[in-house]
Amino acid sequence: MVLYHILFISPLICLAWARSALYGACDVKNNHLDVNTKAFVTDCDSFGYCSINGTCLPRQCRRDEYILSSLLNTDTPIPPLCPNGTFCPDDASGCLPLVGVDGECQLNRDDECASPPEGLVFVVPSLYDEPEGDGSICLLGRCMWSNATLGQMCLVENTTYIGYDPSGMSFTNTVIRDNCIQGQGYCDTGSNTCFPLLDINEGCITDRQCLSYNCERGYCTVPPESAIKVGKWVYALTGVSIGLGMAGVLSILLLMHRRAQKTRRIMLEEYYREQVGYRNSIISFHSALSHQQEKHYDLYTKEGSSVARAKAQEIERTLSNLSEITLVNSRR
Repeated sequence: MVLYHILFISPLICLAWARSALYGACDVKNNHLDVNTKAFVTDCDSFGYCSINGTCLPRQCRRDEYILSSLLNTDTPIPPLCPNGTFCPDDASGCLPLVGVDGECQLNRDDECASPPEGLVFVVPSLYDEPEGDGSICLLGRCMWSNATLGQMCLVENTTYIGYDPSGMSFTNTVIRDNCIQGQGYCDTGSNTCFPLLDINEGCITDRQCLSYNCERGYCTVPPESAIKVGKWVYALTGVSIGLGMAGVLSILLLMHRRAQKTRRIMLEEYYREQVGYRNSIISFHSALSHQQEKHYDLYTKEGSSVARAKAQEIERTLSNLSEITLVNSRR
């Protein structure tokens, strides 16, 4: 595997290093598409294009709205985007006017072809948010319109791209394009005839046969990147469910609050009942003791005993203390 990386990657590195910088020498005859990736290859580096006089000049245009940070260079101005009605070719030598029907175009560059007159080519809107074109297509190196209807003869372009994963293993990706009406049919490679696109759960072989452009395990399925469309009844059911849920939670909270209030009320009633009973007992004891004190006071007063007076005063203090305790407990 190490030897494979050395033999395969080293030539690529050398090739990248060998590319000419700005104002270096180049040859337009070396401009071509890579056999595997189909990427445009030139003698110049990423900042220039090969001019007819054999010199790498700064690029005059670009296709991408956002460019890689590796292509930013303070010494080289960023090439502009092309205005409407023009396109930037693969070599970025300058903006060119759009190509008409049967005009030459570069591989997979539908943007180089002029749009058909309004209403002349019909594009069926996609139900699964698939990209939609304007009815023009670059097929087999020629600009044409994708207006072949169902049952008509059609053209097919079969392109195989070869790439490499991080481990160095190669993989292929085959792209088949045709001029059948977009969103209506696909061109069968065996009969070169436009067949209707297959709906969900219908048997398929490739993605291009499905209306959803997603064939999995032999059946057309909804693509994972498509937007989820929810019916109005789902919104209504969700709203009613949320309302019922909120009402249920509120009812449970009110029930719990009432039960807590009832428990506290019962506890307070029992507390006040005990306090009233305790207070009544103290009052009864106070009344009985006062009556007894009066009897003893009258008895000892008649005898004129000082001891009787002292006992009467002690009884009065005891009764006073009991009265104060009773008042404090009643306040609590």
